[in-house]
Amino acid sequence: MSETFRFWTCCLSECSAAAAIDVGICERCRQHFCAVHARPPTHCCKNDPLDDDAWGAAQTAEVKALRRMINDKNLLRRASERNRNLDCKLDPLDPLGEKRMGGMHIHLRIIFSDGTAWLARILRQNYTSFSDNFSNLCLKSECATLKWLKDINVPSPKLYDFGLRNDPENDVGVAYMLIEELPGTPLLFLSPSEEQLRKLYNNYADILCTINKYPLEQIGSLSLQPNGTICMGPIVSDRSGTFSQMGPFRNAQEYYATWAERYLELICDRQLFTRYSINAYLIFRYLKELAEQGHWNAFESSIDNGPFFLKHMDDKGDHILVDEDFNVTGLIDWTFARAVPIYEAFGPSLLTAEMSDIYEGKAGRSRGDTLLAEALQTKNKHLVRFAGGPDLVRRFSFGLGMGMDMSWDEAVALFRGIMSTAEESRLEFDWDVWRQNRLSQWAGDVRLQELLLKLGEI
Repeated sequence: MSETFRFWTCCLSECSAAAAIDVGICERCRQHFCAVHARPPTHCCKNDPLDDDAWGAAQTAEVKALRRMINDKNLLRRASERNRNLDCKLDPLDPLGEKRMGGMHIHLRIIFSDGTAWLARILRQNYTSFSDNFSNLCLKSECATLKWLKDINVPSPKLYDFGLRNDPENDVGVAYMLIEELPGTPLLFLSPSEEQLRKLYNNYADILCTINKYPLEQIGSLSLQPNGTICMGPIVSDRSGTFSQMGPFRNAQEYYATWAERYLELICDRQLFTRYSINAYLIFRYLKELAEQGHWNAFESSIDNGPFFLKHMDDKGDHILVDEDFNVTGLIDWTFARAVPIYEAFGPSLLTAEMSDIYEGKAGRSRGDTLLAEALQTKNKHLVRFAGGPDLVRRFSFGLGMGMDMSWDEAVALFRGIMSTAEESRLEFDWDVWRQNRLSQWAGDVRLQELLLKLGEI
């Protein structure tokens, strides 16, 4: 087993334990605590989230601190040099870059003298930020992905320049990318009719068909080499950034089994699912066995060996820009993109999900799944079978695969949906019976026994 990746260590000098990613990161005191010290009497901050005013003030303070780190003169100089030496300025209507701020980035709008505009996509820096090395890996992977997408004519921002965090050659002061500003509004912010959705899914199906024409030989994340070439490298992380690099892989069974194993390692290290560690361990041990037995694949086993295809890993709708007529103008935010098996790349996605059904453990296809499959039917019948397949990967990657401060009731409902999908069963699922059976079945699992002992359950 590889050494368990650790994001942070408990902030107490006398404690060497890993910080708990789910319950140990405090937005009030901005410290990292292990699962033991995250509670009183060691840590006494309120458990409830910041109110809107306090949250907004904290966010503004963070962005202002980041802006003070940015050398605007050098940023604009680099933009000008890469656009025919045109004069340029920062958009005065959004000096902090908050209008286009996401979970990981702010975006400063750069306006050129010819009226065109670019975006400076800048990594946020706060108490939850990744290490410099990890942040740079993410940035280089996204740069490689944007270059690859442009080469195959997928509508996405063109990359003009980038700089790494704490790189002596980066005189901008922060990690950044200079990218094309695409027109349009994020789909997630709109309420389209079914007719408008059909039009959008028709556009989206065209993009999926384009990606399908460019298979890849391994599962992993695209990586940018020093000479500018693109190769397949390890998977950088998942969509919530909760595990370290893994791969690349030539087989899907190994990919999914390693994915589950990463979570088992984090659970044993008390970094994730710390409020119900034993239950979480049993779930992910089961998911690992499903992967090793090839049960994440509901189709012929040969496709587990490739080819593989690029997938946007956070495709919940805000990654799609549309115009006023619901034509797709581009796909954005490609952080954590990776090449995956065909049934994951073109299978049920977050875009078409009925999220309430996933959280309530209800198996089955959504209306969005059906509409996208219908759009693909006229374009690529080969992809239709995957679009209409089981949504096991979707349920895992968005639900249990996030692992961020999830209640046990939420987790067991999500797992119930995974069980129903994986075993194609509508029978009532009794967690207590299942748990006891697994504890007996895996009595020889050394890690499980050590975790039970650590938590005082034996």
